[in-house]
Amino acid sequence: MGNLRDYDVIIVGGGFSGITAARELSQLGHKVLILEARDRIGGRTWVDSRLGFELEMGGTYVHWHQPHIWTEITRYGLELATGPKTEKVYWISEGKTQCTPVSDFKNKLRNTVERLMSESMKYMPLPFDPLHSPDFKELDGVTAAQFMKDFGLTQEEYDILHGWVASDYCGAPEEGAVTQIFRWWIFSQGNWDTHSAMVSSYRLKKGTKALIEAMAADAKADIRLSTIVKKIEHDEKSVKVSTSDGNSFKGKAVIVTVPLSTLQDIDFVPALSREKQASSKEGQTAKGVKVWAQVKGKYEPFDALAPGKYPLNSVHVDRYLGEDTIVVGFGPSAAMLNPNDRAGVELALQHWIPDIEVIESTGHDWVNDEFSRETWPMLKPNQLTSYHKEWNTPENNVFLAGTTYANGWAGFIDGAIESGITTGRKVHKYLARDGVRNREFLLK
Repeated sequence: MGNLRDYDVIIVGGGFSGITAARELSQLGHKVLILEARDRIGGRTWVDSRLGFELEMGGTYVHWHQPHIWTEITRYGLELATGPKTEKVYWISEGKTQCTPVSDFKNKLRNTVERLMSESMKYMPLPFDPLHSPDFKELDGVTAAQFMKDFGLTQEEYDILHGWVASDYCGAPEEGAVTQIFRWWIFSQGNWDTHSAMVSSYRLKKGTKALIEAMAADAKADIRLSTIVKKIEHDEKSVKVSTSDGNSFKGKAVIVTVPLSTLQDIDFVPALSREKQASSKEGQTAKGVKVWAQVKGKYEPFDALAPGKYPLNSVHVDRYLGEDTIVVGFGPSAAMLNPNDRAGVELALQHWIPDIEVIESTGHDWVNDEFSRETWPMLKPNQLTSYHKEWNTPENNVFLAGTTYANGWAGFIDGAIESGITTGRKVHKYLARDGVRNREFLLK
């Protein structure tokens, strides 16, 4: 057993939520330790050298309508980048592929899409208070697929929108609560172009790595990489965090920021509430895949959509490499497509462009990654209403944080930062109250 070392706050996980909380707490004067299982910080954001570029393997997109990350972009003076402007769209309906200029495609669907997106405004008068409306709570039991079926779409509209929504869920719309996509749509106020810009257009020029490293430098926390937390013992006075390498660390409070699906891998003593345990065992909807591919030839910028039964639901041109094209795509099931299987990715793209040739493909399997077991979180029916309050309620001095538990942009980096800020402040108040109690005891 290694030496027991004391900290004010121990944070499990060095993604955006953990790093944000660490910065918040350290700047408030607390001694903070971050224990990160991977050999890098960033969690489900990861910039890696692939296909001749520094590419985002995980979370990527940012926008000025995402208030928490935009503050950070402003704070650190970071620049944005975007891909080439889309010129045409491929889509698949009833097994047939069609293609049209993007202007014709949007004119064809704009009224239907914006009418559907505007439904979120009826249920979410306060976007950062998702459970404010009783109507929203009732809707939380409805899947995205069922909501679209009941909306009166044509088969073609349904096929197109099914593919679009499947890519946003990174999973099956039949499994995800429609309230999850409402939480994205509400910020665009029903405007299709605004929504597209917010969720799939802009990335950081120097990558998410540049941002999280800048935040970590300001956090001034001790960071231990390649350190897997196995057990957390807690009572009203302290926590003891034990790792797989035999070390233990003592603190006054702990913030656990691991993905929901992996929360169950940590042994809590005493055990977490039944609700927290149940939600981790249930997991969530996003079990899909993100694929990068270098394709032969210089294609004019395109978007491509296909219903959820296809291995890729959404693909677009991201950039060019000489006379070749780099595309990025999303599929609903990691079991259906391996992003490193060049031939499989080529077959998936050939549903839209029969003669397309993939030179190389790449990606990271987040679903079978032992430290994530999911992509970005998209909840199942009734999970938000059943668990949101409980997730954000501490037990003794154990707090949860992460984009899953955010009030606003859940599933995005923005949501992770929001949760890191709010949880960090909760812990600070908890420690301040503890300090008051200790002082009162000494004065007696």
